[in-house]
Amino acid sequence: MYIYQPERTLLKKQIKKYAHYIKGIVLDVGAGRSKRYVSYFRCDKYLTLDIDPEAQPDILASADKIPLENNSINSIVCTQVLGDVVDPLAVLKEFYRVLKPGGVVLLTESLMSEMHDEPIDYWRFTKFGFEHLFQKANFKIVSINQRGGFFSVEAQNRIRYLIERCHLYSHRFARFLNFFIIFYTKFMMFLDKLDKSQANKKFALGWCVLAKK
Repeated sequence: MYIYQPERTLLKKQIKKYAHYIKGIVLDVGAGRSKRYVSYFRCDKYLTLDIDPEAQPDILASADKIPLENNSINSIVCTQVLGDVVDPLAVLKEFYRVLKPGGVVLLTESLMSEMHDEPIDYWRFTKFGFEHLFQKANFKIVSINQRGGFFSVEAQNRIRYLIERCHLYSHRFARFLNFFIIFYTKFMMFLDKLDKSQANKKFALGWCVLAKK
């Protein structure tokens, strides 16, 4: 059962926005069970990496110990993974190692989200935290794009609470309720577009970072 959420909707928009940077040999780190974003990219080869053998990735390994040679990958895609690793800086340094000179990494992660996949849920990131980590790993940051504002955060938290509290993924009325959730979510995201204040910008669902070696 799919429940409409601001985080997922805005995340897809961000990846599509920067998809034209992803080329050549692409490594999707923490891809999980599916190549869900592969259709967004024009690439020569798309490799998946995951630590879970049940995901049946092309490369079974952890993100901080990638079994590839130096300067062997053109692009890295890493969505909603960095918060689940013990040492984020070690992962970014590993990305830098396997990327070819001029290669790029497209990475997304959350700032305001519920605890999930416990106990493998370690970090939340601000824009300034990402700037620090990527610079320490020797990357040049091309862009850090904010995902959502106050109203999207409000909607996401309410929807996630309902999912957890009422077990919506298995609830028989979830499909019916989802129609109201879609309307509510789109309305709240519309309010974010209208509100250009600095107060609204202090709230973010998360970030999309594009960085270059």
